[in-house]
Amino acid sequence: MGIDHLITQQQLAPTHAAALDAGADDYLTKPFAFGELLARLDALHRRAQGSEQQTSLQVGDLRMDLLSRKVIRGTRNIVLQPREFKLLEYLMRHADQVVTRTMLLENVWDYNFDPQTNVVDVHISKLRQKIDYGSERPLLRTVRNAGYMMSADG
Repeated sequence: MGIDHLITQQQLAPTHAAALDAGADDYLTKPFAFGELLARLDALHRRAQGSEQQTSLQVGDLRMDLLSRKVIRGTRNIVLQPREFKLLEYLMRHADQVVTRTMLLENVWDYNFDPQTNVVDVHISKLRQKIDYGSERPLLRTVRNAGYMMSADG
């Protein structure tokens, strides 16, 4: 268990360094404003919240391991190209939500404009063939005039 918060009267620089080296996230010397203490505690709390990274995603029987970059549907391993993996990850992170072509272009292809291309449709078609092939219940569906949705509720 490390040092989370340290408040001290000592104002010496070596004490600061020693505390931070020992694992303290922050160091505050006396006298201090109470508002500054609260602001620092809030900042530490926000950092701690953001450090919990998700390492896997699941929609229905489709599982994605973000660390090993493996995708499995039921018992079947699915081999994806890097762009397909990124596309599927985005769709799974937004499961049960309509995802528009524009959202996909901006977040998967890093386009900030619509290049009037069918690149999204082509990749969705290839991805659908890979993840829904041989399955009774498709997970990836087209929402007419809106975009796409990844959902276990077909």
